[in-house]
Amino acid sequence: MKKIRYPFDLQGKITVNFKKNFKPIFIDTHNNSAEISIDEFAVHSFNYDSESRLLSVSLQKAINAISNTEVEELINGDELENNIIKVDLVYCLYNAAIISSHISYPLDINSFIESISVSKYFTLQLN
Repeated sequence: MKKIRYPFDLQGKITVNFKKNFKPIFIDTHNNSAEISIDEFAVHSFNYDSESRLLSVSLQKAINAISNTEVEELINGDELENNIIKVDLVYCLYNAAIISSHISYPLDINSFIESISVSKYFTLQLN
């Protein structure tokens, strides 16, 4: 499958710490945490404001998990939990730097994400 090209390249990584009673699917974990590259996120939207010369980029990634307490069996979708991580970046063309970043994820009791931190700073390069 061919990857969609955007007018920018993003680099960086985040570390996601999971709650102990959940096991993420399709993500390698070590001590109940995983490092995820920003390349694995889907570009939800991007917008350029020519007056202020700001590029806003919105990214998101769905993470799936199952409960560790259940017996592992074929997943039919009912046992599958889903949390979406959203990353919003604002890039200033005057400074050629990211001036704002915001990471959000569900904070309710049903969320299996305990915390998120940036493990490698985000960088954006225009093509």
